[in-house]
Amino acid sequence: MTSWSVVYSDTGRISLATATAEERTAVVQFEKGLCADPHAAGEIYPDRVGGLYTALLTVGGRPAWTSVLYRVDDAAREVLVVALISGP
Repeated sequence: MTSWSVVYSDTGRISLATATAEERTAVVQFEKGLCADPHAAGEIYPDRVGGLYTALLTVGGRPAWTSVLYRVDDAAREVLVVALISGP
């Protein structure tokens, strides 16, 4: 079975570019889990279209208010990172 590919939307790329170095490192680590099994990497996020997931990341070895929103396309075996959300 082939692994999943991870791509970024325009918003996802901008989010990654403006993230801190620690957040970028956490996202790269998170991508490995997405490639292995995107359905197990996060939680389903209730939206109107469906297939949107959210995952809270650990940044710098501690839980953080940094989340990844991503959409799973099972037919294409592709994960689209929609946005990174940091707060508060």
